[in-house]
Amino acid sequence: MMSRKNEPLSTEELALNLSQAHTLRSVADTVGLYCGKKFGCPAGMIFVERHGHLELVSAWRSKDTSTKHLPVDMMRKGPIIQAFRTGEPVFLSKKRVAFLPIGIPKQPPVGVMALVLPQSNGGASPLHDDLLRVRRVLSASLIRARAYDDALAARTTAEQIIREKDEFFSIISHELKNPMMPILGWAVALSSGTLPAEKQNLALDGIVRNVRALNYLIEDLFDAARISSGKLRLERTEIRIQEIAREVLSAIEPNAEIKKLRVSTDISGAIPPFYADPRRLRQVLANLLNNAVKFTPGGGSVSLRISKRGETVECVVSDTGKGIEPKFLPLVFDKFSQENRALRNRSAGLGLGLSIVREIVHLHGGSIKAISDGIDKGSTFIVKLPMRKRPGEPKKHFN
Repeated sequence: MMSRKNEPLSTEELALNLSQAHTLRSVADTVGLYCGKKFGCPAGMIFVERHGHLELVSAWRSKDTSTKHLPVDMMRKGPIIQAFRTGEPVFLSKKRVAFLPIGIPKQPPVGVMALVLPQSNGGASPLHDDLLRVRRVLSASLIRARAYDDALAARTTAEQIIREKDEFFSIISHELKNPMMPILGWAVALSSGTLPAEKQNLALDGIVRNVRALNYLIEDLFDAARISSGKLRLERTEIRIQEIAREVLSAIEPNAEIKKLRVSTDISGAIPPFYADPRRLRQVLANLLNNAVKFTPGGGSVSLRISKRGETVECVVSDTGKGIEPKFLPLVFDKFSQENRALRNRSAGLGLGLSIVREIVHLHGGSIKAISDGIDKGSTFIVKLPMRKRPGEPKKHFN
């Protein structure tokens, strides 16, 4: 049975309307409308406990009601928490603002409803039998709606995971196939005995180069698995970072020459030896420099600067390449995160390299950050590492 126009809804009609509201927002909005009509409340808010925190799920007010009656931050720290923890109503501003815990009798509250009451009602309305029934009806609906929202969120998350898994398998299949096809092609050509002598060395170089590329991909997968299981370990020894940097620069030089990139270096000779994992630091610099070469158009430039800053070593890799979108910067070190490059450029890789680099840097007690002014404006990666004098020194993270 529906109420006549402009007449307040009964509690039974409220319960009927709530049965048709599935989400937390729709339940809260339905109750807000009811409180406005039934009790003449010009403003109100509903907070619901979710994942250990009280979240604001609905707020309403009439045009002539000032927002000063419902300062959200103040209420979260004061009367809202008090009403939620004690299960007892709280009144402020000469009982013009009521904070009513929402819950089933003898059960912990599931939320709190804040109401601005008409001046004429004083403090009596919150204790009225109708309002007590509203609280009971609302609590049951909120519990149901919270479960519904959580189920929707879980389904969305599961669907996203499935999409990411399917995309990852598609990418990994392509990335593994890229080096395997040239290896197979050159191997068949060599085994046929018809390949001219002048091309045999070219075939061998192609096989070696692509086997190395394949090995890098597999190592990234292993490292990602080690990180996920907490089994990535460092093997520290006394190193000179200058030597590691020169090794990496020699390795990237051929690709840089092919693209006619200008590679500049500024490596301080004053950095003393310190304890670190040489293989892993080589992996860090190689990943950053390879990315710089890969994503910098021909004729561009790449630079590496290594210097001593107090008790830290600072490694800065810069390029004039594709750059990074500002919205993507916070995600650039996330696993499988490639700024959608996988869809546009199948040579982008697995999206594991930078996440592995970050983990290696953090295991050394250091920090890494990315800087870019946007697309086609280049990018800079800054790595800071503590200069440990011996392997057993405690970790120190630098910003």
